[in-house]
Amino acid sequence: MACAFALCAACGSENLTPVSGGGASTDPIAAQLDLVRAKAILLDAGSAPITEGSWARFTPETTWNWQLSGSSTAVNLEYEADVYVVDMFAQLGTDSITPLHDMGRQVICYFSAGTYEPWRPDAGLFDELTLGNPHQYYPQERWLDILDPMVSKLMVNRMDMAVALGCDGVELDNVDGWIPSAQSGFSFTLDDQKQFVKVLANEAHKRDLSVALKNNVELIEELADYFDLVINEECFEYNECDGYRPMIEKGKPVFNAEYKVFDAEGTALLPVIDYPAERAAICAVSLEYGFQTLFLPLSLDGSFRLSCR
Repeated sequence: MACAFALCAACGSENLTPVSGGGASTDPIAAQLDLVRAKAILLDAGSAPITEGSWARFTPETTWNWQLSGSSTAVNLEYEADVYVVDMFAQLGTDSITPLHDMGRQVICYFSAGTYEPWRPDAGLFDELTLGNPHQYYPQERWLDILDPMVSKLMVNRMDMAVALGCDGVELDNVDGWIPSAQSGFSFTLDDQKQFVKVLANEAHKRDLSVALKNNVELIEELADYFDLVINEECFEYNECDGYRPMIEKGKPVFNAEYKVFDAEGTALLPVIDYPAERAAICAVSLEYGFQTLFLPLSLDGSFRLSCR
């Protein structure tokens, strides 16, 4: 599972310039900044996938864009894409959701479901939790104990924030702390991780939110019915694209992002923007798989977007 900790904005946005400025009003999510309310959330058992509801559905033909950071004050809206994936909390400072909806786009809102981020506006709700080790690449983030039901409740609480902000779906990041190389500080297993994301997927669907699984190729075959799409990083670089086929077979999209390409000898990684022939080689395979592959800046700042479609 090499790409679980890809060095990208999606895993540690504290290291990037946020899309929105600091000090943004939390009025839209004020109701969710209440610990008593969060503790009262009743969790789904996750025993069977919820598949009936009015949330947005997508197909392998659905196109996408991904921007979680940037030096400007808003998401770059100029790219032709059916779905935009944006940082949820950034929408408190600059609302990109309304203009995207006006353009007929669907909006999936990103948040970390497996780590504690002290700069988020709801960070105070996590004060009673036991925190694990720092994320190995983003030390300001700390792993969360997914065996603690309160962790699930706080993530469901974030889904209620997503609804309040007008998001059409959510992207669940950092749900791979079970991998030994994560060194989370907790002893949960692959089965524990599966149960955690099953509950979250069902809770998203109860709120008529689409739900995206991030990476976690080991979970795809068993959990494809729980999720509406997958957002993957660098499956070509790490040679694990085959594991995402079950989503395509179920008529659901695989949104793949690549940040580098191999040279002709396959021995060196090169910046994607400068090597069109190498990108074309990846695109040919991506189209065979049925994936929606983008070549993006590592910072996910919206500065360029090169699509295989």
